[in-house]
Amino acid sequence: MIMLQPRRIAARNIAHFLARQLGQEVGQTVGYRIRGESKVGKDTRLEIVTEGILTRMLQNDPELSEVGLVIFDEFHERSMHADLSLALCLEVKDALRDDLRLLVMSATLDVSSLRELLPSAESIACSGRSYPIETNYRPDTSNGSIVDKTARLTLFAASEHQGDILVFLPGQGEIRRCERALAQSLTKDTQIHCLFSQQAMSAQEAALTPDPQGRRKIILATNIAETSLTIEGVSVVVDSGMQKKAIYQLNKGLTLLQSQMISKASATQRAGRAGRLGPGACYRLWSEEQHQRLVEHDQAEILTNDLSSFLLEACMWGAKITDFSLIDMPSEAQITQAHSVLMGLQIVDENLQVSLHGKAVHRLGSQVHIGTMLLKSRQLSPAHQSLACALAVLLEDKDPMGNQAGSLCYERLTLLQQQKNHSLWRGIRQWHKKLECKLTPWPLEDTAVLLGFAFPHWIGKASGAARYALVNGTGAQLLEHDPLIGQDWLAVGNMLLTDSSQANARITLAEPLSRQQIDQYFNHLIIAEARCEWDTSRAAISSHTVQRLGRIVMQKTPSAKPSGELIIALWHKQIDARGIMGLPFNEAALQLIYRLRLAKEHLTDGQWPDASEAGLLNSVEQWLMPYLHDVLSWQQLTKVDFYSLVLNQLTYADQQALNQLLPTSITVPSNSRIRLHYDETGGVSLSVRMQEVYGLTDTPSVARGNVKVQMVLLSPAGRPLQQTQDLAGFWQGSYKEVQKEMKGRYQKHFWPDDPATAPATTKTNKRRLASD
Repeated sequence: MIMLQPRRIAARNIAHFLARQLGQEVGQTVGYRIRGESKVGKDTRLEIVTEGILTRMLQNDPELSEVGLVIFDEFHERSMHADLSLALCLEVKDALRDDLRLLVMSATLDVSSLRELLPSAESIACSGRSYPIETNYRPDTSNGSIVDKTARLTLFAASEHQGDILVFLPGQGEIRRCERALAQSLTKDTQIHCLFSQQAMSAQEAALTPDPQGRRKIILATNIAETSLTIEGVSVVVDSGMQKKAIYQLNKGLTLLQSQMISKASATQRAGRAGRLGPGACYRLWSEEQHQRLVEHDQAEILTNDLSSFLLEACMWGAKITDFSLIDMPSEAQITQAHSVLMGLQIVDENLQVSLHGKAVHRLGSQVHIGTMLLKSRQLSPAHQSLACALAVLLEDKDPMGNQAGSLCYERLTLLQQQKNHSLWRGIRQWHKKLECKLTPWPLEDTAVLLGFAFPHWIGKASGAARYALVNGTGAQLLEHDPLIGQDWLAVGNMLLTDSSQANARITLAEPLSRQQIDQYFNHLIIAEARCEWDTSRAAISSHTVQRLGRIVMQKTPSAKPSGELIIALWHKQIDARGIMGLPFNEAALQLIYRLRLAKEHLTDGQWPDASEAGLLNSVEQWLMPYLHDVLSWQQLTKVDFYSLVLNQLTYADQQALNQLLPTSITVPSNSRIRLHYDETGGVSLSVRMQEVYGLTDTPSVARGNVKVQMVLLSPAGRPLQQTQDLAGFWQGSYKEVQKEMKGRYQKHFWPDDPATAPATTKTNKRRLASD
């Protein structure tokens, strides 16, 4: 029998508890296997396993030939490994082992979702051995931190109850601060213990077992203590209601550790810790009303985590992720991102075929970035692989110098060399043993190279004060006064993102990388490409050859004139950005466009092109683009004969008809030829001095009389006096007021009493009479 547990501490605890019930040692009937640690024997019938152990068993032996039952415990946590292992087991059961039994269980199981995945499964409910728990809602609306509020509530609970207290806090930082706050108020007969995943095993065991001197215990824990653990003596739970959730940011390729409220299922699990051994009490740092608004269950990891390891498992299984039976299917964007990561590490190709290197990474059973570094380091030397073992532990485990130290990896490695009894050495030696690698002096000068093997997409180039542009296109920065500030290139091993609105993640582990090392070890990532792009500063097309490392431009060299296709593509982008009417049409071209729009609307005969904005844009490939192959700047574009290009869309007959029915100018009674003005609204106007249209009573029109011309009658000085489309009405009406005013101002000009019958003129009175 195999039981899958989401946490290492729970796997150990359960194995020891069950072995004690049998009066045996762990490793006899009951054993456990976690990464880097195994206690099983030839008589073991029940194995408690974690993380990818079950997945590895399935990949190595798809029939699970020695297994009769697989138990998925605490399934409500919806770990990615649990979802994957269940999907693989269902395939095994359907195709290879119809006798394989599966048991999915939790105290807070989402039965409805599982029912859809397992429609024929039997549902079993068991109340178990539990005791009544008094739930107290104690919201704290003060302005203090979550640590201060939790500490106050813990002290209150301690004064109200006997017995040990289990306190839930979001993370290690909050636990340490709460520990300091409580230590100031508690007496020596109360011991404070911390419980989190990166803690030494001895400290974890001290938190889980009764105090040897019988003292009261207060255990400050993350949600590591939420399930599976029975901590003897605990009868009171104090719950901050907060947890830290890892959310993978696809656009940054980073995991955001975000504090958020827990679900109702988690709240129930946490409260249940107080009723394991007898009646208990739970104090919640929120109101009952808030509790009703909590989500029912936590979101599955498969929807929020990096899927690169998951995708590798699917590829090794010979399936697509979308082929699996999953409660929640990840998005296409997640799968695409994971594929990109694996390709960058040379683990799979474009067709998701696993490379020899990828298969070796999979056999290691490590995270894909770490596995790649460990294997590639072997190609350099045994000493490099020994160094990679140390880096693997630094990258996966707790920072030995804390997050307030600088980011220099060299300092951490030097510290480990000086302190051979440091807790991290246990993991380093485990890697040495697994890789059959000897511990040798570390070539620290190549630390950056090994970090680059693990995270090639995080190689960064300085882009400003303490800021770096990374290969994957995102940004990162160093803290002020970090010793790495000023380095041109960095190989980044770890970054911290605490807020989704952060523009740049904070670099917490890195090493300076030389250009020589880049050329020597990462040359396969350097791409040379011809680029043709719009240079905004010059308002012109720029053609050059770019040498880039991912999204980082390393060198730019001007090149010869680009191909016509590239030029046309860039002009398309400019037109898309500016709009078709943003082109530098001269006035003649604009007038032609407006005339064509009227023709399309009012003249049924003729093949009139669509000169609307949409029409011009849709046909731009025909009337404009063939003539831009040699145009490289906006200045050159202004010299293009747009009038002729638009006119060329018309046949000769239609050009003649357009000039006749929508002329550019008309002759007025004075025999002057005056230009008509067409506008974008579909209007036509004629600006003419009033004296030149005396005797004209019918307002001019175009388009076979469908469009009347707006007459803009001007003074002798060329200023507008009247606008009208009813010239006869104007002569009979408001002209009298104009005449009265103009006679006094322009005495030399002709202002007849009856302009409708008066002769038109372009001359003053004196010259007009002289000519007569």
